Amino acid sequence: MSFPHSLTPPSHFTHLPWCASLLSDASWTIVPTSSRTPKPSTEDSFFAETLQSPRTIRGCLPQHTAPDPTSDPPIREVRILLDLGDGLNGYPHTAHGGLVATLLDEAVGLLLAINMRFRPKEARSKETETGINFFTAYLNISYKAPLMTPGVVLARAGVEKVEGRKRWFWARLEDGRGLVFASAEALFVEARPKL
Repeated sequence: MSFPHSLTPPSHFTHLPWCASLLSDASWTIVPTSSRTPKPSTEDSFFAETLQSPRTIRGCLPQHTAPDPTSDPPIREVRILLDLGDGLNGYPHTAHGGLVATLLDEAVGLLLAINMRFRPKEARSKETETGINFFTAYLNISYKAPLMTPGVVLARAGVEKVEGRKRWFWARLEDGRGLVFASAEALFVEARPKL
């Protein structure tokens, strides 16, 4: 597999045994994320530019579970390995709480974006007024432990339930060995299609 600029090669993470173990699991697929690619429209500029430097997010490698064609949505969970630098701190050697919220929101956003690719063609072709498919209605976060930097963290997100245009999710930031730094519950609402 060739790796676009927006996707960090697995070798960036495999020096850590817990990362190597996750990356060796064949039931997960590595997937690029468009939010790490700078765009002329300035869309995703916070994650693609501001948070993509040697002192911010130094590496990003997303994965998703195999699609289940009988499920809505077909991809039920994502995980992202993130190599965090020390330019993200609120306190010495401790990531800012706003960054923690950003990473949880990004994990859910990635899950939504991946599932958009699996939608039927007729559903994907419907335009919205804004060009945005989903909006965050809420992201309720529980901070559980300080997220120390620099270091590698695991962001995970999964689907709780779907009702019409509403999607409920869970998300977590972990160290890969059982310590949870923060967890969240989120509601995203699908924009109404342009008529």
